[in-house]
Amino acid sequence: MIVREMPDGRLLCINQTSHALMAAEFCHHWGNRDFACPQPYAAVMLGIAQHDNGWYEWEQRPHLRGDGYPMDFLHGPPGEEKIALWQRGVDRALAQHPYAGLLTARHAVRLYQTFFHYLPAAEQEAVTGFIDRQEKLTAALRTQWQEDAVYGPALREERLSANTHLVKFGDSASLRAITAPDTAQAIEHCPVDGAKAYADIVMTVAGDTIAFDPWPFAVESFSVSVHGRVLAQTNFADDAAYHSALAAAPMLRLTWQAARAA
Repeated sequence: MIVREMPDGRLLCINQTSHALMAAEFCHHWGNRDFACPQPYAAVMLGIAQHDNGWYEWEQRPHLRGDGYPMDFLHGPPGEEKIALWQRGVDRALAQHPYAGLLTARHAVRLYQTFFHYLPAAEQEAVTGFIDRQEKLTAALRTQWQEDAVYGPALREERLSANTHLVKFGDSASLRAITAPDTAQAIEHCPVDGAKAYADIVMTVAGDTIAFDPWPFAVESFSVSVHGRVLAQTNFADDAAYHSALAAAPMLRLTWQAARAA
């Protein structure tokens, strides 16, 4: 769950699965004379759109923080429950397409490796087990598809790493649009040639417009959107009260227009 505080004090609660679809919208047009189009395209787009699908069950019955405020993805669920959530997401994406499942796995591993040293010792052990499972998955898929004309090359480390960083770009762009209005920040290590070359891209959010510099897309502009549920109150007595409020909450769709930086 992503919880956005609106200017009037209300909360917009956006499911991780909805955010992931928006992440894919940011990547659909990736590729021009300076940036290579991701390959294999359909499987990469599926992986981006499905990278948070493991949240589905949790978001049907989301929890509150200790102070009664809706819990977002940064504050929960607790360690082993979140690892199980990620594994469920990997397995679900794998069932749709093995390469999409692998991108979900690699995205999760990258996130855990970034913050590994901040985790308590018990959680580090569980995370290590999760990472080991994803490494075995990578090795198994490389063995199975090593002769495949499309997926053999796509499973080589340079291409797989580039596609994983494209997931990161979509994920970061969506989160920044939702949570960091009126800001300019660099999204680091964005894939340029689908292999070894990377670049930082500055994303500027100003109201309902977004600019990128440099521009990595094949079109001159495009729109992205996300929907969520609007809560009039910010704190609840218990999960049951929160769930009832969510069920009755009106929907709101946010839309941005992305274009080249001026």
